[in-house]
This record gives sequence, structure tokens and C-alpha cells, in this order.
Amino acid sequence: MKSGRRIIDMHVHTDDSPDADIPAADVAARAAGEGLLGIGFVAHVDFHPADRCRGAFSAEAYSRSLERAREMPGSPVLLTGIEVGEPHLFIAEAMEKADGMCLDFVTGGLHWIGERSVLDASGFAGVDPLALVEEYLRVSVEMASDASIDILAHLGVWRRGLARAGGRVDIDETRLWPGLLRRLFEAMTDRGIALEVNTAGLRRPESVTYPTASVLRFYRECGGRIVTIGSDTHSESHAFYGLSQGVEILASVGFTEAFGFRDRRPFPYPIKA
Repeated sequence: MKSGRRIIDMHVHTDDSPDADIPAADVAARAAGEGLLGIGFVAHVDFHPADRCRGAFSAEAYSRSLERAREMPGSPVLLTGIEVGEPHLFIAEAMEKADGMCLDFVTGGLHWIGERSVLDASGFAGVDPLALVEEYLRVSVEMASDASIDILAHLGVWRRGLARAGGRVDIDETRLWPGLLRRLFEAMTDRGIALEVNTAGLRRPESVTYPTASVLRFYRECGGRIVTIGSDTHSESHAFYGLSQGVEILASVGFTEAFGFRDRRPFPYPIKA
């Protein structure tokens, strides 16, 4: 059944990423059936020594997968992207790996603070969780200030690891670290970097988007206007999960449009709750 939501899902992984198992052509067929406006495909490009996706990216294989997806009849708009882990450290290596690809966008994702993964319970072992979250925000500022990215992915994804560790995730970053958030959003606005509303947290125990509505509201108050919506799809069972809720949250804090990217330039489309 078609969802009726004319949304561009800007964070969709395929089996070109080691942690995903759905072929790009299957994603395109399902998106057409659900009435999506478009898909922003991403493949993990990671270099952190402990990351399971390290060294797995193949530009040739990824390009072939997307070509097969574009051959599907009735496919929606299909955009080509990569998700670079820790781009403040590895953007040069990532772009070298993707050399020759016609990228529509580059997404930056922060998964590691030093040797600690914010995605897993182990990352919060033996550390003050608030101190780790504060460092996560500091590194996010560095990432937005220095790395050549178009979209900042899943801000607040540390809630995934903290929830797995049994910690409380009802932390309001806008109250505890307004100065850091302001610096982050000013850097993003100055450089034209979009803030992603990642809906994957809605299907996890934390049951929130990354970032939360309060952070999205603060982003808008700081002058932020470029937002994308992404489901962080990795499998058939979770494909496009939470997109409608993401739109509703954006609308509730004052946004009337979201964005896609083509040739590394944003373009708007209207959203309505």
C-alpha cells in the first residue's frame, strides 16, 4: 500500500554496507510501491580500526548496485551518497576511496569517541555518561567545522549505546549544553551543512529521533533551515521506518520543507504533517 508521503529518505543502506542486507534494486522497488519521492543511498566508508565496516567499501561494486536499482521500472528519484565515519579524521581517505563516483551528497556520522563506540553498551562502561555525551558534542563541532560533508547524520545517536547500557536517555542537550549546540549549529549554517532527522531510534528502546524534537527546535532558533529525513534502513524489515513521524516532528517545531541533495547541492521539497 502506498504511504502517500512524498518524502525523500536520505539515509538508506544496501548490502553494499557490511551491516546491511537489502539489495539496492529491492529498495527501489519497495520505495516505488510505497510512494516515496526519492531515496538517498549511502554506503559506509569507515577507517576506525575497530569498526566492523572498516575497509569494506568498493566504489565499483556500489556503483553497479545503484545502476541496477535505476533500471527498475517506476523507480523514484535515486540519489548517490556515502556515509563517512568520523569525517573530521578520515574525509580525505574516504573521498579517495570514492574517487570517480558522481556523488550527490556526503553524510558524516560520528560513531566513535576515541576507542569508545557510542552505539554500544561497552562504550559507556566505566565512564560518566554525561561526560561522554559532552565530548560527543565537542567532536561534532569539530566535525562540522572542518570536514567537507553535506549532511550531519544522527545527532544524538549516543542514546542507542546508553539505552543498551541501561542508562537514562531522557537528557535534554539544549538545557545542559546550549553553548556547544549553538557552536555546532552556527558552524553547520555557515557551511551549508544539513541536519538529518534520523528515525531509526523510533524502532529502538529509546523511542526517539536523532536528534530529539527539542534539539530540532533549538536548531531552528539558531537559524538552521536545511534538514533531511532518513530512516537509516539496513534491512527489509526496517525499510523506511518512522518517516511519517519524522515529518510530524519537523512540522511541530516549525519546518515546512525538507531537503534532498543533488551534485552536492541541497534542493527543497514541501512537507506537511
